[in-house]
Amino acid sequence: MRRQKVIITAISLLLIVIALTALMCNTGSEERIYKVGLSQCADDTQWRKQMTRRLRANAVQEGNIELIVTNAENSSAKQILDIDSLANMGIDLLLVSPNDVDSLTDVLTKIHNRGIPVIEIDRKTNGDSSFNCFIGADNIMIGWEAAKIAENLCTNNTDFVELYGQRTASATIDRSKGFNDAIAEKSFIRKKFNKVHELYCNFSGDEAYEKMKQLLESDTSFTLIYSHNDDMAIGASRAIREKGINHKIFIIGIDAVPSEEGGILAVFKKEMDATILYPNGSDEAIETAIKILNGESVPREIKLTTVPIDSTNAYGLYKQLNSSKELDEKLLKQDANVKSMGSRISTQHNIILFIIVVLVGAIILISVIMRLYTNNKKQNTILCEQTAEILAQKEELESQSVYLSQINEALRRSKENTLGSIRYAQTIQTAMLPTTADLDKVFKSFVIYMPKDIVSGDFYYFHSIKYDEREVNFVSVIDCTGHGVPGAFMSLIGINLLDQIIKQQFIHSPAEILDELNRNVRKMLRQEETDNDDGMEAIFCKIEKFSNGKYRLTYEGAKFPIHRYNSQTGEIETYKTSRKGIGGKFRNRESSVTFNDKSLEVFKGDRLYMTSDGIGDQNNYERKRYTIKRLLDAISNSAKMDVEQQKNFILNDLNGFKGDCDQRDDITVLGVEIV
Repeated sequence: MRRQKVIITAISLLLIVIALTALMCNTGSEERIYKVGLSQCADDTQWRKQMTRRLRANAVQEGNIELIVTNAENSSAKQILDIDSLANMGIDLLLVSPNDVDSLTDVLTKIHNRGIPVIEIDRKTNGDSSFNCFIGADNIMIGWEAAKIAENLCTNNTDFVELYGQRTASATIDRSKGFNDAIAEKSFIRKKFNKVHELYCNFSGDEAYEKMKQLLESDTSFTLIYSHNDDMAIGASRAIREKGINHKIFIIGIDAVPSEEGGILAVFKKEMDATILYPNGSDEAIETAIKILNGESVPREIKLTTVPIDSTNAYGLYKQLNSSKELDEKLLKQDANVKSMGSRISTQHNIILFIIVVLVGAIILISVIMRLYTNNKKQNTILCEQTAEILAQKEELESQSVYLSQINEALRRSKENTLGSIRYAQTIQTAMLPTTADLDKVFKSFVIYMPKDIVSGDFYYFHSIKYDEREVNFVSVIDCTGHGVPGAFMSLIGINLLDQIIKQQFIHSPAEILDELNRNVRKMLRQEETDNDDGMEAIFCKIEKFSNGKYRLTYEGAKFPIHRYNSQTGEIETYKTSRKGIGGKFRNRESSVTFNDKSLEVFKGDRLYMTSDGIGDQNNYERKRYTIKRLLDAISNSAKMDVEQQKNFILNDLNGFKGDCDQRDDITVLGVEIV
C-alpha cells in the first residue's frame, strides 16, 4: 500500500514536470517579433496598392516583422491620428508615406524624438530630424525624363495640358517642376511647348476623367497630356476616346504599375503613349528597417532608379513585374494559411496541457479511492484506468496520424504551386528569347539550349537591322551568375538592357555594347554600394552583309571566345576576346582591361559557334569534364553536315559522354552559317 502511494505521487510529479517543461518550451523559444507600423497616405491608386502589397510580402519573407497598416484616405488629419495610434501601440519602427509635407513634418519629428525610428517612402518632409532615412525616386528627374519623351513624340509647337496630383504633395511639386524646367531649358529641349491648361485631379483616375470631359467641351486643340500618374492619364485617355477626337493627342504618365488596370498594360494597349517606372521602394524599405532594428547604420537617403516605358518594352516588363506580383500574392496567402495552422497547433498544445493536468488530478483521486476499498477492488480500479488510458492514447495517436497526413498533403500542394510558378516563369523567359525562325530568316542556324533547373541563367540574343547598302545582324550568347530562378532574373535583366542599348540608344559596336551592359548591370544591382557580386560572361558578334556580296564579322567578348569554321580552309579557328567580365564588384579582377572591337572578313558558308561554359564543365561518372576541346572536335567532325544534323551529332556526343550523370550547369551552344 505504501509502495503504491509512493509510485502514484512520483507519477504525478513527473506529469507536472512534463507540463511545465512543455509550457516553457512553447513560450521561451520564439524569435523576437518587431512591430512595424505603415502609415499610408492613401490606398486609392494602383501604385499605392502595389506598394502596400509588396511591403506585406517582404515583411512575411523576413519572418520576424509584424506589419500594422493604416490608410489615411488622403486626409492629413487622419494620418496624424493614425501615426499617434501606431506609436501608442508600441511599434518599434514607423514606415510612412506623408500625405503632405507641411502638416506631417512636426508630427514625424515628435515621433522620431520619442526614440521611434522613421523611414519615409516616396514623399519627404522638410524637418532635419523628422526621419532616419528617405527612400524614393528623384521626381524632378522623372519630370525631365517625361520632357525627353515629349520631345521625341511631339511636333515643333505643342500645346499641352498638365494633370496634377495633390497640391501640397512633394511628388506633385517635383514632377511639375522637373517637366516645366526641362521644357524651358532650350539647350536641352529644342521644340516649343506651351501649357494651355492645368487640372488638379488628386491622383484620381475618376477625377481626371470628369475634368477632361469638361475641358473637351471647350477646347480640343491641344496635342499633349502630361499626367503626374498613370491613373489620371488612363482616365483622361478614356474621356478623349469617348469624345471621338480625330487628331492625335499624346499621353505621358508616371508609375508603371504591372496590373490589368495599370500603366504598363495601358501603354501596350495604346491607351497611353508612354509611362515612366516609379519604383515604390518597398524592397529597400523592409531591408533598411531590418538594418535599423539590428542597430546598423543606414544612409540618410536612398535614391531609386527609374526606366522609361513605351510600346517597345511595355509587354515584356509587364510580364516580368506581374509575375513578381503573383508570387507576392501566393506568399501572402501561404502566410495566412501558416498562421491559421499555428493557431490550431497552439490550441492543441493547450488541450494537451489540460489533459495532463486532468490526468494528475485523476491520479490523486485514485489514490484517495484506494484508501477506501480493499486491495482487490484497488487492483481492479487500477486495471480499468490503465485500459482506458491505453485506449485514449491509441485514439490520440490515430488523430495525430491523420493530422500529419494533412500536413504532408499541404506541403505537397505547396511544392506543386511553387513548381507551377517556376514553370510559368520558364514560359516568360522562353517568350523573350529569339526563335529559330527569327534566326533562319538571315542564317542557317541551330540552338542547343538546356537549362539546368527549368529556367536558365544562360540566354542568347538576336537582332537584325536592314539598311540600303547592308544588312547588320547582332548575335550573342551570355552566361549570367548562377542558374535556376536567380540566374533567370539576371537573364531577363540582360535581355531588357540589350534591347535598350541596341534598339533605343542605337549603340552598335560590340565593344561599346558590352561596356554599356557592364555599366548598367553594376548600376541596377547597386554594386558600388552593396556586396552584390553577380555578373555575366558573354560573346557578342555583329555580322554585316554588304550589297557587293561581301561579309564582315566584328566581335568582342567578356571572357568567352568565338569559334569559326573557315569554309575556305576547312579549319576550325578560335578567336580570343577580352579577359574583362560584365558586372560584379569582387569577381571581376580585370577592371583595368577594356573592351575593343576585332574585325575580319568572313565568307558565305562559314559557320560561327558561340557557347557558354556549361557544356565544357559537364562531367561523366569518371569525374572527367567534356571540355571545349571535345566540343570543337565534334564540330570539326560534323562540319560537312547541315546545321540540324550537326546539332544532333553534338547532342549525341554530349549525352554519350555524360551518361546518366546530373547536369552541372545551364548549357547553351549557338551555331550560325553565313548564307
